[in-house]
Amino acid sequence: MSTIMKKIKKLGAFNIMKDSFYRDVMTLMVVSIVIGSLLATSISLAANSYFSKTLSSLVGDYGEYDIIIQSREEMKEDTAIHIQKIIDEVFPGSRMKEGPTITGKTSFFIAVPAQYRTKQTYEDLGKTFGGIPGGAGVGVLTEPRLTIRGVPEGAKTMLMDRISQIDGVSFAFRDGASIGVVLSSLDKATLVTEKIKTILKEYQVVEISFPVGSEPQNPIRMGESIADAMQSQLKLEYAKNVSIDGKNDDMTYTVSTMMELKRFLSAYASQITITPNGNEKLVKGDVVAFAGSGVLTTGNPVEKGNVLVQIGVVRPDGKAEGTITQGDSTLLTNNQGYKVTNNVVSTPVGTVTYNNPRQQLGSALTETTKIVNQIPGVAQDTQNLTNIATDTLNNYGKSINAMDQTLTSLQSAGTTIQAATSGLANIDTSSLQNQVDSSSKSMGGLINTLQVIKLVNSDVGVTVDNLVSSQRNLTNLKTGLGALDHVAADARQAKGTIDNIVVNGQTTIAALRSFDIDGSKKNINSINGRLAQLGQLNIPLVTGQLQYMAASVPNLKDEDISHSVALLDKFIAGQVIPGERIQILTTSNISTDAIAPVVYSQVGHKNVSLYSTELGVIEPNARGELYSVLNEVRAVLAGMTAIIVTILLLALDHTAIMTVIRRSSTLKKQKAKGWRGMLSRMIRVFTATERVYGMVVGAVLLTSMFILGRGGIPYLPWIAVPFIGAVLGLLVACYTEKISPISTDEMMAGQSLGLSIDEIMREIVIPNGRPGLLQKLNQRKMKFK
Repeated sequence: MSTIMKKIKKLGAFNIMKDSFYRDVMTLMVVSIVIGSLLATSISLAANSYFSKTLSSLVGDYGEYDIIIQSREEMKEDTAIHIQKIIDEVFPGSRMKEGPTITGKTSFFIAVPAQYRTKQTYEDLGKTFGGIPGGAGVGVLTEPRLTIRGVPEGAKTMLMDRISQIDGVSFAFRDGASIGVVLSSLDKATLVTEKIKTILKEYQVVEISFPVGSEPQNPIRMGESIADAMQSQLKLEYAKNVSIDGKNDDMTYTVSTMMELKRFLSAYASQITITPNGNEKLVKGDVVAFAGSGVLTTGNPVEKGNVLVQIGVVRPDGKAEGTITQGDSTLLTNNQGYKVTNNVVSTPVGTVTYNNPRQQLGSALTETTKIVNQIPGVAQDTQNLTNIATDTLNNYGKSINAMDQTLTSLQSAGTTIQAATSGLANIDTSSLQNQVDSSSKSMGGLINTLQVIKLVNSDVGVTVDNLVSSQRNLTNLKTGLGALDHVAADARQAKGTIDNIVVNGQTTIAALRSFDIDGSKKNINSINGRLAQLGQLNIPLVTGQLQYMAASVPNLKDEDISHSVALLDKFIAGQVIPGERIQILTTSNISTDAIAPVVYSQVGHKNVSLYSTELGVIEPNARGELYSVLNEVRAVLAGMTAIIVTILLLALDHTAIMTVIRRSSTLKKQKAKGWRGMLSRMIRVFTATERVYGMVVGAVLLTSMFILGRGGIPYLPWIAVPFIGAVLGLLVACYTEKISPISTDEMMAGQSLGLSIDEIMREIVIPNGRPGLLQKLNQRKMKFK
């Protein structure tokens, strides 16, 4: 037996590959790859066809239908009747198909003629099919189509206008919260997509977020003011508030007006402040009751005449601010408040102080009415005074000349006094006294005139003071002249007084001559013109309106204001006006850091957050994505089939070959001991001939079937496919003798009969091996059948 095994040893694995059996192995590989590829492709295509038909039964073929309507299953018959009636009237020539029912919803598909595939048709689908029973939902199925999501309401019109100008776009329409773009052909989908991406990159949306409690009272106007400031201060080509839909300007302005009305009413609501008693604490939402015109008793329900205050803000010092929800602040005669729990009066909680802006406004209007009534009289009196001032200015020049002459006379008198000091007894002072008296009176008249001018022009005050001083000096001169006959010393004093008078008088005249008479007359004339215009005002009309407003303001009660504000809040909230966020559409070439100072300036504080987002995102086509998933499923099925077929082929066809190789390799194996033996056994795990053969065959089979069958596994790179095939071949090779054992006695018998290794494989090993392709291919070469 040892002799036979040695002969088998000489017919090792490499000898097997050198004779004709090599061609059998190559043929087996080719047939295995072809059959495995066909099997993998067939299974994957069958599954893909099944899923595609299922999808087509659900939503129709690509581009076949334009509209989908979903209704409750129990109402599908009535829904079908209504749909048919609508399409006959609105879309004649359309056809309807009832789709499958899924999770209690029945789908109806509608194909409309080409002339009805318009922007207006798709945007009005909600109105057209709005009356269908069964809570029907309407959607668009028209293909080819792109969907752009995330576009702010106020920017949709602008974006749709630009997209509609792209070659290959039939039209763009509002599809719920997104924008639908219907293409003229599928071939232009890629080009249109790239152009839309280019447009989206030209813009950015700056979102200004306000924390709770810091929202602007009128976000519409705030957004417009921020956009205008950004465009003017930052020199931007484009900046627009897109927080709301700009297509409905009437509703936008109506909501903005309501916000202003809310702000106006809130400004004139009574300002209530409650100071808690002792350790009492108030929180937001508490209700405090006051007696008002009714009776307030602890433990009893709140009466209609009581005043109720709802707490809105609690200050850090514990005091609370609130609004009156029942009654009016004028009824707060008793300032002690009681907490209300479940509409029942509870314990005393604090005292109230209030400020009623409406009463203050009414009082201010009443006082203003009184002032307005006095305007005509004040204007007339002022005009008379300006006339007097004008006459005074007209005599101003004559008075200055008279003063100049008086000073000249005084100067001459002084000279005379000086010359006659030694002979005072011979001087006749009576004429001089008369001259001085006359000058004093003349100066008195001038002083009176200048006093009138002083009422108009305060600059004359210094001149008047100088004239009064001069007049006083003249009086002193007159007294001195009276005593000149008796005392020579008085004559010298008079001479000094005259000199002072002359000096002061000349200074006064110089100041008087510098006075701008023409300018004063011009100012007085301007005042007269304004007074004339004031006199032309319709004072009775103004007075009547002020009296009407004063009488109307108190008619606004606090409870009316609070209820009106609550109603306005409900309406404004129903219009989806964003209060906590403002969106500004601008160009993409500016950062939020540059925009922040402008926003802070308009908002009035820095308690806001700024973000920059894209104008929109092109959403993948749902049907296209589903088909992509189906293609991935097909590839996965092909790949998994290829793996299973590879394992079967290795186990049924190649294990016999690997067993023979292993038996021949075992004969030449020398058992080593110690660490060398352990190292040798570890190396042989991967280098044994039969295992190398299994890894090569497994890698070739699996890779070839993956390529021909277009198999693929998500997240598995192609480089890993041969590795997986090699691992499968290694695993099968490790258990080759258990999967396909061979009889050594039969091989020895064949060898003793003089059979070659090629004949031994064909006549003994393969027929006794596992049934597979190799057995089928071997039948045509067997001699002993």
